[in-house]
Amino acid sequence: MWPRIACLLIIGYLSMSRSFAYLGVPAWKLFISEVVFALLLLFGPKILSRRWLSVVLKLPAMGRFHCWYGLFLAYGIAEVFLGIHAGYPPLTVIRDLAFNYYPLYFFLGLWAGLVRPDLLPRVIRGFAWFNGIYGVLYILFLNRLDWFMPGVSDEVAPVPIFGQPIYSFVALLGLLAYEKSVSRNWHLWLLNGFVMLGMQIRGEWVAFVVGVVIWGVLARQGKRVAQAGVVLASLLAVMYFTDFHLPSPQGRTEADFTAKQLVDRGLAPFRADVSDQKAAAGLGGADSQEATFVFRTVWWMAIWDSVHADLRTAALGYGYGFPLGDLVPYLEGEFIRTPHNTFFYALGYTGWIGVVLFTLFQFAILRLLWDAYRIDGEPFGIILWATMLIYSLATAFFEVPYGAIPFYLLAGCACAPLCCEQVCVRIATKKPFNGSQLSAGVPEAAG
Repeated sequence: MWPRIACLLIIGYLSMSRSFAYLGVPAWKLFISEVVFALLLLFGPKILSRRWLSVVLKLPAMGRFHCWYGLFLAYGIAEVFLGIHAGYPPLTVIRDLAFNYYPLYFFLGLWAGLVRPDLLPRVIRGFAWFNGIYGVLYILFLNRLDWFMPGVSDEVAPVPIFGQPIYSFVALLGLLAYEKSVSRNWHLWLLNGFVMLGMQIRGEWVAFVVGVVIWGVLARQGKRVAQAGVVLASLLAVMYFTDFHLPSPQGRTEADFTAKQLVDRGLAPFRADVSDQKAAAGLGGADSQEATFVFRTVWWMAIWDSVHADLRTAALGYGYGFPLGDLVPYLEGEFIRTPHNTFFYALGYTGWIGVVLFTLFQFAILRLLWDAYRIDGEPFGIILWATMLIYSLATAFFEVPYGAIPFYLLAGCACAPLCCEQVCVRIATKKPFNGSQLSAGVPEAAG
């Protein structure tokens, strides 16, 4: 059951993003992420009559990970007390702690990968199918339906029933990593490529390009990279020569979805003048392709300046619950807690100590992924880690469930080959883990 729940969370969050995150009872602040997490802790799977978490925590390969995550979680709890002491609303303070406790989903992903060794390529292919079909329907039709989640607080922007598919690059990179032939899956490439271009999210494009480069270096298969490039280039060429026009999804841009518009959007950050006083005061007069970039960059600069105005805030940040939006005049009083950049989120709330702890924790994950890659030769985990971190610098990610939870689930699943042998030893011997028990013959005996 739990591997299936993990797959549901991965596909749901990656395909429908914010809408899937609001499944639950919004009026009670009860959402699917918290419900699943509570059920996992209370009724999670067992192995040899012991809770899955107690077994996973004793895996020798996870020692460094446990150390850095323990420090990261403890520091987050300290920031909760700092926020409450500063007089911020307790519910808001605890909400921001999600940045520190969402990584616990890593253990569910690890467990799912251990009990289903073929889970990762299967869930990636399932996600590619669902995201491709749903994403095309969203761009063509669903984004214009004014259907919203009931019970959402008036302080929060209305949540549409059909959420934005904003992770198509994950599907494309997964297909590149796990599918042996691009020609046999060209339809999935076209569907997800169309969705990635149609959503017009620059961060996706950058993450995809970086992921392709990393995969090309690790896998040394330039031919498949070229084949994937040909499929996507053909899609753009058809759009250009047929003068393809389509209304852009609501909330993305006012311009129609065309090949020229995609180029303009990609170049917009290089044209943007972040020192434009009109933009800093309220974005008035800013080019529609540049507005989002200027909006965020001015906010990031304000966070940087405000945090470093005092040694205490530089070290500890403002604490969870602080209204970061009040640092710029055009967001003052708005219910916006994330600057859409992981670095500035961590800096603003937790200071440089929080930034360093988060960085060391992420490198502990990378170390596990690298060791798993050396065992099974599959580079997807490393590609996922690098591209998701890049993507998190341009959107809400590690502080929201539709970014953090699928990332940690997929990362945990990708680390499973590293721990698989040790779990087999535990099952076969019914003894606590120790280094002398690890041998090549035990997994076969464990069956």
